[in-house]
Amino acid sequence: MNWITLLLLVVFLVHLVVFIILGLRRRQLYYLSVIVTFSLLCAAMMFVLWWPELSVGEVPVHALLRRAGWMAASVSIVWTAVRLVNRLRGQSGRQNCS
Repeated sequence: MNWITLLLLVVFLVHLVVFIILGLRRRQLYYLSVIVTFSLLCAAMMFVLWWPELSVGEVPVHALLRRAGWMAASVSIVWTAVRLVNRLRGQSGRQNCS
């Protein structure tokens, strides 16, 4: 068993649990993109560890899941950037009013 892959799985699982808890507590749709990202990455690492030979056509399932995880991560990163810009714009607007 590849210890780096196992370590990544543990790291992704910890992040997944933390973001599920945050998403449930804060009830914000934003956390869904992060949860999907870490779910896909966890699944990819699990397939690498336990079912590496499983494939769709000639493409390994773990590779498909990892690519989907990267796409979900890109959505999550853009969403985070938009939230940050909106938050900063809101703060600068409040500073100008005072």
